[in-house]
Amino acid sequence: MEEGVKEINLDSILDSLGPYGRYNLLNFVLLLYPVLLSSFFECGFIFEAQEQYYRCEVKGCEERFNDTSWFNYTIPIHPETLKPEKCLRYQPLSNDTDLQCLKEEFTNNTVPCESFVYEDGHSFVKEFNLGCQEWKRALVGTIHNSGMFMSMLFTGAISDRFGRRVAVGFASLGSLIFGLSRAFTPSYIMFVIMHFLEASTGGGLYASAYVFIIELVGKKQRVIVSAMCNMVFVIGVVLIALLAWVVDDWRTYVIILYSPAIPVIIYMWFTNESARWLLSKGKRDEAIKVLKRAAKINRLDPRKLELDSLANPLLQPQNQTDDKKSQMYKAIRSAIIWKRLLICSFMWLTCSLVYYGLSINSVSLSSNRYLSFMLVVLVEIPAYVVVVIVLDKYGRKKTLITTFIICSVTSFLFAFLPRSDLWSLPLYLIGKWSVTLAYSSVYIYVSEVFPTNMRQTLISVCSTAGRIGSLLAPVTPLLSQYHRSMPTVIFSVMAALSCILVFFLPETRNMRLPDTIEEAEQLCGKSKVKRTEDVS
Repeated sequence: MEEGVKEINLDSILDSLGPYGRYNLLNFVLLLYPVLLSSFFECGFIFEAQEQYYRCEVKGCEERFNDTSWFNYTIPIHPETLKPEKCLRYQPLSNDTDLQCLKEEFTNNTVPCESFVYEDGHSFVKEFNLGCQEWKRALVGTIHNSGMFMSMLFTGAISDRFGRRVAVGFASLGSLIFGLSRAFTPSYIMFVIMHFLEASTGGGLYASAYVFIIELVGKKQRVIVSAMCNMVFVIGVVLIALLAWVVDDWRTYVIILYSPAIPVIIYMWFTNESARWLLSKGKRDEAIKVLKRAAKINRLDPRKLELDSLANPLLQPQNQTDDKKSQMYKAIRSAIIWKRLLICSFMWLTCSLVYYGLSINSVSLSSNRYLSFMLVVLVEIPAYVVVVIVLDKYGRKKTLITTFIICSVTSFLFAFLPRSDLWSLPLYLIGKWSVTLAYSSVYIYVSEVFPTNMRQTLISVCSTAGRIGSLLAPVTPLLSQYHRSMPTVIFSVMAALSCILVFFLPETRNMRLPDTIEEAEQLCGKSKVKRTEDVS
């Protein structure tokens, strides 16, 4: 009887409201917009601090605009790019600054550059004179993702303690303040400090908006709603590349990226809170008001939604939670939750490292970095279409195992087979497609294996582990200087390990979201029963 009572409560009420009624559609729009912005804030640094061509300045030769023959005896040619070396020049016979740029004035010995000539434009590298300091440019992404790492430590706590809409509003405000401030920084040091502060306060925007959206619908709509979030994120990343292609000044680029956060800060304070979160906090009256308002917007009779079952605490055991300390104590003592948390954290780390690593390294696939980047990003859309089909049809575990295997194999082949335009790019795209599908599946799966009263907190722990991957991703291009295959070999190994770990997790297909620690622990037994039913 107790199970029957549970099933007619919140999930059945959400189904009765209609997953795509006016109320939900309005909230989808209001919450998908910050999801779009989160792509700006998370990936904008790729073009904000993008690689730029430069070379040594050779005094006495730079005035010869219509004659570049002096490159042959002043600057060595890089054997792979066939362009002048960035950081080396041939040593002059004397230290005289008044060189006439004659061939006999230079030796065949090379020396480090003292000054640089940058390609046209108002780039970050040019403005802060970062020639031959590639580590400083790569450090921008690492510092940004360090801030994202820090944000995960408290964003989940804010969301679970004060509500989903507060977390979304707080993250949007932090991104706006420190993002716009970065556009006016006078030095490299201030620039990276603003990057860290912006990411550490606004880094939880996607996770907060995602959990908010997931809690608006019942179990049958979670996959498609998650796919909607991911597709909107992809659209945002493509817009970033288009913006960087058009806007030459990095400061203008930053202002355009962060200004759209203003509307979110305004309307989020008038948005209804998640009814599921309110119930998990024992705020049944407030939850009922939200649901009645939803019914009114959807032109439904609230009396037909069985809201009385939510108002009666005796009929709502799954939403009757203990105090926070008690729940945290139960989570710490639960071996099942610990195992699940560690495995999900490692999977998230793998997805983040490979996903962002392939995205960042994609700018070197062809001569047009913007087109290469957009192509590698757009391949994600088919992945989000496929995930809607396969997750519910074949289950979470089979999908994750298959996608991790594909990612591991394609990365391994790309690393060791000779590079060819015929199949190198298709292999790269298949690898990105598979890790995107895995990343989307992990996001859904993690939201299903943890209880409502601690969902955002535990998801944030997993996401924090994922930030380690995104923290390392910006420096993976530097590894290719030692061996060109090193980044993709690392991606292959991580995907293979994640594939093995999936076997130790329960299946959550067609199961409602657990609301307590006990219900989350029972997923293991339920998944076994479900598999037995599927076989029979």
